[in-house]
Amino acid sequence: MSVIGTAGYYSAYVFVIWRTIAGVLSIGELTLLAGAIQQASSNIQQIFSTVSSIADQALFLTDLIAFFEMRPVIASKPNALPAPRPIIRGFEFRNVAFRYPGSPRLVLDGLNFHFHPGERVALIGENGEGKTTIVKLLTRLYDPIEGQVLLDGVDLREYNLEDLYREIGVIFKAFMRYGLRERENIALGRIGQLDDLPLLHQSAQKSMADEVIGRLPHGYEQMLGRRFDGGVDLSGGEWQKVALARAYLRDAQILILDEHTAALDARSEYEVFQRFAELTAGKMALFISHRFSTVRMADRIVVLESGHIAEDGSHERLTRLGGRYAEMFELQAASYR
Repeated sequence: MSVIGTAGYYSAYVFVIWRTIAGVLSIGELTLLAGAIQQASSNIQQIFSTVSSIADQALFLTDLIAFFEMRPVIASKPNALPAPRPIIRGFEFRNVAFRYPGSPRLVLDGLNFHFHPGERVALIGENGEGKTTIVKLLTRLYDPIEGQVLLDGVDLREYNLEDLYREIGVIFKAFMRYGLRERENIALGRIGQLDDLPLLHQSAQKSMADEVIGRLPHGYEQMLGRRFDGGVDLSGGEWQKVALARAYLRDAQILILDEHTAALDARSEYEVFQRFAELTAGKMALFISHRFSTVRMADRIVVLESGHIAEDGSHERLTRLGGRYAEMFELQAASYR
């Protein structure tokens, strides 16, 4: 279209000059028409530019419409079962296989794994071995392509999703930083308790976020982040403590922490895990960490390799075994000697 406009522009000029040379038009008329042609060309080019811009923006609009038309792949069945309270037998992964959509690689392949009530279990392994995938299947963010994930002997697909989510508290490594007030940031873990300040204070104490809040000019009413005027930004470790407070607020039967202390210094991480051990007594706790100083606090350590469980046991048992866990532990411990 630009080529057509340019060709028309110069053709009009040639035509007007030819008519002037032929004596049909005067010099004054030539000047007038030349200015008119230039102005018309500019307007036409602007129209073409606007049409092109609309076409570009329409591509984004198509994406927006497609987004609104999306429907959840994971949903509750009609007459779904309520989540068990209390959980008696725990979780069982039975011959579970899983690959992410669009990828041919099996992240988990025939995995068998038990997670019992009252246990603190640590998942370890190299990146890409399926640690976070187990968490996503356990929380039913995905369904396995083969096998079953059972809770108290019943397939997770039989439970009501909303009811199941109420029994699980999760903090992922990529936790959210909300541009809201401090108490609203914590209350998002259980939004119905937004005005229950004593409960919010209790959750902040459990995660050590109360120390952070005590330094804020407006305490629990302080706006966090730089999105709004008067907002105060926090360090990575301080944001992480706020995210942990959200998980503690849920008071769920199952607490899952996926590299939740990655932004904390060694002392803060140790203190968080010391408190974590006290606060998860009687609950099911599953955590992922690459720091063996905290992994050894778990009742059981599960080592994943190539989509399978390579080793399973306590820290003492696995170090005596001299296998993959002992090798990784020694490699990390050597850097502190």
